[in-house]
Amino acid sequence: MRLRFSKADKKNIAKYQNQENIEEDIWLGTTRVVGYRCKKCRREFPLDILEVDHITPVSKGGKDNPANLQLLCPPCNKKKGATFKPKISTLKSAPLKSKITQNKTGQSKSKSTSSKPKTTSVKTKPSNKRSVKPK
Repeated sequence: MRLRFSKADKKNIAKYQNQENIEEDIWLGTTRVVGYRCKKCRREFPLDILEVDHITPVSKGGKDNPANLQLLCPPCNKKKGATFKPKISTLKSAPLKSKITQNKTGQSKSKSTSSKPKTTSVKTKPSNKRSVKPK
């Protein structure tokens, strides 16, 4: 893990992360880098002021390659701190497997392996009788 990044390293990170503010001269047909933008607030800063930040922290397994690095201005870098929110994958849960067992009479029953208890509802007829208190 490196603690300091050189100016050339910061340029490579900015180029990889598309953080360069490029100005085109239509008449001459040339382009040049005017400044560099903070990845969060998108304000333009000189390269010396911007700080290198790990997208996935080193403590959580992040590497020092340009894909995991970004340039942030000091206020945005202070706000971020060491917060890390991993991307949640949208995997479907596996289907429940059913086990077929036989009861004492030899009939087969299928049991679900879900952890939810089965609930049965009892249907009752509505009663028209009123409860009368004895005197």
